[in-house]
Amino acid sequence: MVLYLGIDVGATNLRVGLVSEYGLVVKYVKSKTPHKGNKETIANEVIKLINKLGRNMLSRIEGVGVGTIGPLNIRSGEVINTPNNLIRDFALLEPIRSKLKLPTYVVNDCVAAVWGEYLWGAGKGKENIVYLTLSSGIGAGAVVDGHILLGKDGNAHEVGHIVLNYSSSIKCGCGGLGHWEAFASGKNIRNLVNEVIHKVAKVSNTEIRGLVRKYGDPEALFTLWRGGDRYSSIIVEELKKINAAGIASVINVYDPEVLSVGGSIAINNEDFMKEVFNIVKYYVTNSLPELVITPFRDLAVVIGAAAIAYQPPKELLRKQST
Repeated sequence: MVLYLGIDVGATNLRVGLVSEYGLVVKYVKSKTPHKGNKETIANEVIKLINKLGRNMLSRIEGVGVGTIGPLNIRSGEVINTPNNLIRDFALLEPIRSKLKLPTYVVNDCVAAVWGEYLWGAGKGKENIVYLTLSSGIGAGAVVDGHILLGKDGNAHEVGHIVLNYSSSIKCGCGGLGHWEAFASGKNIRNLVNEVIHKVAKVSNTEIRGLVRKYGDPEALFTLWRGGDRYSSIIVEELKKINAAGIASVINVYDPEVLSVGGSIAINNEDFMKEVFNIVKYYVTNSLPELVITPFRDLAVVIGAAAIAYQPPKELLRKQST
């Protein structure tokens, strides 16, 4: 069996998997993403994970794909000034390629995931697909008329930085104001919580800080929402509208046939996402695509990165040497 190595460099976790030419994950391992170190710390941790897969398996690998948080310098395969890791700049392409001595490709994590959906997943047989992640950050990858979109630096997909409130003083991790990611990502959801609690809670500042801590954790927020908690219900109602507006903006820009959503917030809260999908229609101009949760679940980027190695898009080959 021919295998491809798919690597997911996320803000929270690193995942490495062996994937067949049919998109099936044969074996995978994961660990926490380092947040302290130098430019090669993350690549070194990836190599450690690869070694855990077993030498007998590694000899059958034909190519390596990496899907990573961004922003990205697509030509050098380096992450530049990421807002979602304390190691703001780190190299991936050169250190991984030099260690493995195999054709290696590095793209944004959502670009990898959408290519996996295009070849093997929710978008198989379609020409226009978007993959969206709602996780520690928010991002997307798009295939339009069968062509993957990259942009001059490989960042033609930073939808988390769509401005949803131009008058907001809430600062995104990237430094911009009023961005979708600043309100709705797992890392920044407490910004929305803080804003809502200040509006609706008639309590002291000390109590407000306690409420922000209570509701600012996404897992706790959704658990309380399912239990009918008053404040969480108000916050989640706002969150539904924010995500529906963001998704509608993506649909209006890319006009996909299928929009597949992954990331921990979506995958762990399908009841919430179903309600978000029902609201999207109020914000769109283009006709609604099929709206789905990715069938690949939390391995969407691993499978997508392997798909990049299996069938590298010609747009990528023009920008990145292997």
